[in-house]
Amino acid sequence: MKIKYVALALLNIMCFSAIAADSNSINSENGFLNNAFFKDTKFEFSTRNHWKYLKENASQPKEVHSAWGQAFTLNYKSGYLFDTLGFDFTYDNVIKLGASDYFATRNLLYNSGKKPNKHNAHGFNKFTQRYAKVKLGDKNINFNGKVGWHSLKDTGVMSSSQHLTRYSYLGYSGVLKYSNLALQLAYIDSAFPRESSKKVHFYSLDRKHVIDNIKTAGIAYNDKIVKLDYSYGVAKDYIKRHAIEFSYKPMDKLILGSQIYGSTALKNHDKMKANVRDFDDSAWHYATDIEWKEADWSAKFGIAYTDANRKGAIGYYGRHIGKNNRGRFNGMAAAAADYMRDGELVFSSILTYDFFKDNTTGLYLNYGEFNYKHETLKNGEINVFNIFKPTSGTFKNLSILSKFGYGWSYKTLSSKDITPKLRDGKAQRSPTLSAETVIDYRFNLL
Repeated sequence: MKIKYVALALLNIMCFSAIAADSNSINSENGFLNNAFFKDTKFEFSTRNHWKYLKENASQPKEVHSAWGQAFTLNYKSGYLFDTLGFDFTYDNVIKLGASDYFATRNLLYNSGKKPNKHNAHGFNKFTQRYAKVKLGDKNINFNGKVGWHSLKDTGVMSSSQHLTRYSYLGYSGVLKYSNLALQLAYIDSAFPRESSKKVHFYSLDRKHVIDNIKTAGIAYNDKIVKLDYSYGVAKDYIKRHAIEFSYKPMDKLILGSQIYGSTALKNHDKMKANVRDFDDSAWHYATDIEWKEADWSAKFGIAYTDANRKGAIGYYGRHIGKNNRGRFNGMAAAAADYMRDGELVFSSILTYDFFKDNTTGLYLNYGEFNYKHETLKNGEINVFNIFKPTSGTFKNLSILSKFGYGWSYKTLSSKDITPKLRDGKAQRSPTLSAETVIDYRFNLL
C-alpha cells in the first residue's frame, strides 16, 4: 500500500472515532472534548523574514546572489486519541520581497525558470507537513512514529534544514526508545524543497537517474556524559551512507566531540560522467572538536580531513545524497564554502560572548588548505554574527540573527566542478562577501 493511502486510512480512523462518540457526553467531565486529543492540542502562528546575500566570482565574472522573503506559518499539533493516534500539519505562505539575478542559489524563493533571472523569483505556499502520528508504550520503553509529509531532523543519515520553510519528505519514520538507547528508522521517496511547493523526486547529480527511495536506520546511546550515534542509509542504486557522531562531557563546561561521515558509490553513481561526480568510489570526512562553555562566553575549536578521490580532478564529500534532499552533517566544516575537498585539512573555530542579557555576539573562522598539481591552495572565511533572543517579557518569542562574512578561495572550472581553474599552472584568487539576516516571531494561539 502506498504511503499516502496509509496516512489517509489513519486519518479516517481518527475522524470515524470522533463521529462515533456519544453526543450526550461530549461536554461532560469525562466527555469527548476532554479527551487528550483536544486538550493537548497546540496551534501556533509564526513569521520569518529572511534575507541572504553573496557576491562572488569563483566560476564566472563577479555576480551578486541575493534573495529576500517573508514567510507566515501555521503549525498545528493535536493531542493523541486513545493516547495513541494524532495528526499534525504545517502550512507555509512565502511572499517575495526582493531578488537579484542568481537568486536561486540562496534557496529562499521559488524559481519558475531555467535562467538565473530575477524575474523568475516568486513566492509560494504549501502544506509543508501533514502527517498522522502514533505513540505506543510508556516512559520505560516507547515508540513514536509518523506517516505522511514530515521533516526529518537528524534521523538516520537524513536531515531537514530551514530557510523560509523547512525541507519535508513523503514517507514514514519512527523512534523506538528504551532507557538511554534509541533506534531510528525512516523510508522516504520524494520531497518538498525548502524553496518550493512543488513535489520532487530524488535524483543523481546529473539528474539522469531517479533515486526511487532512501532507506535509513540508526542506533544511539545518550546519557549525561556520553552521546554516541551510528546511522546507515541507502539511496537505492546510488549511494550507501554511514554517519558516526560522538560526544563526551567529562565536566559541565567541557565537551569533546568527533564525527565520521562516509559515502560509497553504487551502480547509478558509477554511470555518471567523471566530471559530474563528487568522487569516484568513496568519500570520507573525519572530524574532531573541543568546546568550553562559561556562563557568558564559549569557545569551540575543530580540525577535519576529507578523503574523496576523483581521478584527474578534485573530489568532494557531498553532504547530501544526490539532488533534492538534505544529508545529516554536524561537523564544523559545514560552513559557507563547505571545506570538504579531497585531501583538505581544515581548522575551524567559533567564539561567542554575551555582551548583555539575551544577546550573543560571535566570530566564526575557517581555514583550509589542500594540494593540487604541486600547488597548495588556501581558502578560508571570517564571519561575525549576532543573535538577539529575549527569554522573558513582551518579546520573549522574538529572535533576530544577523551575520556578515568575508572569504577567500580560488577560481573553479564551473559552478558544478570545484576543481581549480589554473592559469600558467597557478590558481586564481576568488574573494567572497556574504551577509544574512533572519527575524523570527512566534504567537501561541492555543
